[in-house]
Amino acid sequence: MSTATPPVRALLPDGEVAWVRTLEARDAAAVLALRARVSGRDRHLRFFGLGVAGLAELSTQLSRGSGVGHTAVGCFLHSRLVGIARYDILTDPAEAQVALAVDGHGPTLGVAALLLEQLVVSAEHEGVRMLVADVDAGNAKMLGVFAALGIPFRPGLPGRNRSPE
Repeated sequence: MSTATPPVRALLPDGEVAWVRTLEARDAAAVLALRARVSGRDRHLRFFGLGVAGLAELSTQLSRGSGVGHTAVGCFLHSRLVGIARYDILTDPAEAQVALAVDGHGPTLGVAALLLEQLVVSAEHEGVRMLVADVDAGNAKMLGVFAALGIPFRPGLPGRNRSPE
């Protein structure tokens, strides 16, 4: 049983129309394409908690689908995947590790906020009350998204390593 909401149509701040929906096995190639488009500073800042290697792993895990304890959603602009958000419930069922990846190429203003809003809907249905995210301290934009949305959040687990790929 999927805990994700149905596809959602949203107008981004720059006027672009986006669709957010649960990622499925058919999206594996789009996840890998997103991974290929991101490099350098974007990899460091945008792939918090997921790492680019994690995107390859996610593309293979999509066949298990979303469900109890984990969900991945994607944001699409003109049928192109431009962002991903995922959560996995931790040992404490009121907490979930969240990961987010946004393509820095092209119109993506507001994608991170939109993804997090949709992910929170699914997580709350499972009793999650706190998101845990591995956000770089220098990533003021992403920290600002959590603050602006009022999402209960704490920094990631100590000693956790990102995939450097």
